[in-house]
Amino acid sequence: MTLRARLVTALGAFVTLGLAAFGFATYVRYSNVEYQRLDDQLRSALPSVSRQLTNAVDIDDRGGIGRRDDDDDDRPAISIDNDSVLRVVYAELRNPLGQVVARITSEGAPDLPAGPVAANRTFSVSSSEGAGNWRVATAAASSPNARGYQVLIATPTAPVTDSLGELLLTETIGGVLVLLVLVSGSWFIVRRGLRPLEAMGDTARSINAGDLSQRVGPADAKGEVGQLGIALNSMLDEIEEAFRARAETERRLRQFLSDASHELRTPLTSIQGFAELFRLGQQSEHVDQAVIMRRIEEESARMKNLVEDLLLLARLDETRTPERSSVDLAVLAADACSDAVAIDPSRSVTLDAPEPVLVLGNSDHLRQAVANLVTNAIKHTAAGTSINLGAHLRDGVALLTVRDHGTGLSPDALPHVFERFWQADEARAGTGVGLGLSIVDSIAREHGGTARAANADGGGAVFSIELPLTPDHPDTEGFPK
Repeated sequence: MTLRARLVTALGAFVTLGLAAFGFATYVRYSNVEYQRLDDQLRSALPSVSRQLTNAVDIDDRGGIGRRDDDDDDRPAISIDNDSVLRVVYAELRNPLGQVVARITSEGAPDLPAGPVAANRTFSVSSSEGAGNWRVATAAASSPNARGYQVLIATPTAPVTDSLGELLLTETIGGVLVLLVLVSGSWFIVRRGLRPLEAMGDTARSINAGDLSQRVGPADAKGEVGQLGIALNSMLDEIEEAFRARAETERRLRQFLSDASHELRTPLTSIQGFAELFRLGQQSEHVDQAVIMRRIEEESARMKNLVEDLLLLARLDETRTPERSSVDLAVLAADACSDAVAIDPSRSVTLDAPEPVLVLGNSDHLRQAVANLVTNAIKHTAAGTSINLGAHLRDGVALLTVRDHGTGLSPDALPHVFERFWQADEARAGTGVGLGLSIVDSIAREHGGTARAANADGGGAVFSIELPLTPDHPDTEGFPK
């Protein structure tokens, strides 16, 4: 049975019990009131009936009786003191021995008990003809000479039972109508209220089929179903993000393995070729073995650098946060200037860092990023080309720049300079493998920053790293901590 059916069935059962209890209580209360009213009417009629019955016979001082010539036994209508008329269709006068000495009859007769009957009580008896019941009231005769005599009057209970039957019919019809209306209304309300749950079920089935983009539709956020939908959507967002992260990790792993195997194949092939030449050189005087050994060493060093760069990229791709401390980018830029001059004394390397630029980061990684930018500028510009380094504060962020005065970047190269293993055509003859700028980009993202490349005004290329300042940096006042 569905939840909707269970709810409506339970509601219908409770409503049925409630209506039945209310109907029963109403029926009992109305029955008591009607019978009490009938008893009151009988008691009110007793004095008048008693006088008429005792007047119909002569009762002497000794209790003996005689009959009057003008007696009339059939007086169905008897006036009472409250100006209403009770249709008393039967009455008896009994002597102390319980014998009937006078009677008023009209329509039928009750099956009264024989003999003396206790006075001042009311009770019900069946009809002598077996159809319907009668209500009986008793009292002592009111005549002084009729000491010990009893008066019994009775009237059919049919009006009361008919009224109670009409009440029962009305309650039954009304209860059924109320039950139908409540069940129909509750079915509609429950169906409408559970519609978001049905939508959640459809969404869950779609997700189970592989569509993680499905979400539960909007609902009343204040209701239980709406809160459940919000919680479910939040959970689905986290699940989708987890699956997306896993897919991205798998994609990066596949790309890493593909790129690594591709890039390692070149130096390994070269080493294998030079080793073959070295073997042949032992049998030939035309092969310069010193050149072969130098090339093997160069390709081995290239392969070593490639493996180190790949391992660094793999570490940067991990979600673990490296140890961080306050790092001054101005100091890193100054050290990079000294290294550049040592590598190529023919170049003019200048530094523009008028004040400390503090960031929260990993000193080794940031130093690696600056070194890669400087190495890239040296590698892809002609000898003697000047290089400018800068470390500044701009718009609440730390900015480190490396500018060269070479030919700049082609429009086709700008979108790809930070991609792994990407090299411009004119750079393919170099010794690099296209991982230096990728490492710079990964380090910048690791520190919550960005790496950018552009052509500088006046010629040349400018590479920059933007990083957030440390919370205690003087220039971060007014910025969120």
